[in-house]
Amino acid sequence: MLPEQRKRRLLELVSENGGADVGYLATLLDVSPATIRRDLHRLEGHGHLRRTHGGAVLPHVSTAFEPHHREKSGQNLEHKRAIARTAAKTVSSGEVVVLDSGSTTLALAHELKRKRDLTVITSDLTIAMELCDTPGFNVIVLGGKVRPSLYSVVGPTVEQTLTGLNANHSFLGADAVSLKAGLTNASLEEVPVKRLMMFCGQRTVLLADNTKFGKVSLAKVTDLTDFDEIITDEGLDAKIGEQYVDAGVHLTTASEECNE
Repeated sequence: MLPEQRKRRLLELVSENGGADVGYLATLLDVSPATIRRDLHRLEGHGHLRRTHGGAVLPHVSTAFEPHHREKSGQNLEHKRAIARTAAKTVSSGEVVVLDSGSTTLALAHELKRKRDLTVITSDLTIAMELCDTPGFNVIVLGGKVRPSLYSVVGPTVEQTLTGLNANHSFLGADAVSLKAGLTNASLEEVPVKRLMMFCGQRTVLLADNTKFGKVSLAKVTDLTDFDEIITDEGLDAKIGEQYVDAGVHLTTASEECNE
């Protein structure tokens, strides 16, 4: 097993149990305890876990497991709608838009129905259903393996298709956002899809409500400064927002009052 593969598996084991000791991990991964300690040290440095005496646990801000689509769709609705309305203002009729899977990108899809003659590329079956009957819209669903209860599509076919597509805008959703760890995701399978979606767009935007900030999930997608813009909501503490701006992040706060 290669070092990176071992570290991913190590994180999965810690996530599955909420924590694990060095001896258990060394036995399961067939390496020395010293190797496990070095891996834990590096993973802690990236904010993925917290070392304890004799082992490691998930950090208290971790979001290692992804909630089901129905659960996510009912959380922070007003914030997500405000973010979606702000994001929609940057899209003009006749453009090509890539929409990542997720509840905030679904809210954006609803807002985009006010536009005309859009081409929308998505890996989310719910978003495709939301838009497919909109007059003048060309909806492209990326083919691959459907994730049960989440309705996103992943796999080599999706990745291969994305490498040949170009768009005006790519809008990504977020599992967790951290200054130190960047954008991280609960699913390893979604990471290459998200990265390729970023390459498709002339302009790449991250949509993240305030509850996603200060958290770290399983797998890194990219650094926050790789986005042209990150749109969040008024629920994000102003001082925390300033830290992101000072770090070079283009952060926009969607005002619910201004978006009525």
